[in-house]
Amino acid sequence: MITTKKFQLTKKEYFMFLVRLELKRRGWLFAFMWVFSAFVLFIGKKDSFSVFIIVVGFMYLLLKIYKYWLFANSKDNKVIFYERQHEIFSDRINSGMGKISKSTIPVQNFIKVFELKDLYLLYISKGQTIFLPKRIFETPEDENWFRNEIFLKIKNR
Repeated sequence: MITTKKFQLTKKEYFMFLVRLELKRRGWLFAFMWVFSAFVLFIGKKDSFSVFIIVVGFMYLLLKIYKYWLFANSKDNKVIFYERQHEIFSDRINSGMGKISKSTIPVQNFIKVFELKDLYLLYISKGQTIFLPKRIFETPEDENWFRNEIFLKIKNR
């Protein structure tokens, strides 16, 4: 069993996580749209359809980023930014948000995991995740234990 440090996600940190996840998932699409738009810009005809392709190709990513900025800064998401602490056992994760709520999630309920450079994501459902920034582990040994006992077991199912 390990206990994490108490932590709070900031709006900026949450926004950056969302953008990086989107780029990791659909970066190929954005790159294709930009390359295709650049191709149409320099090679294609200058008709209204070409202008539409160019605008959509270059603006789509910016609109997605703006959408995530609005989402991260929405006052409806204030619960995401409460202080949290987790107790991680080999068969469950106990999460607490101070005196507001406590929950226990069995490890077998996680459907998928995802890792970024500084973050672990544990998916409970398609739209529900537990964010575990790597900075919350007390020691590198705690992080290694979590990675081997929880993260990799879920990933390799």
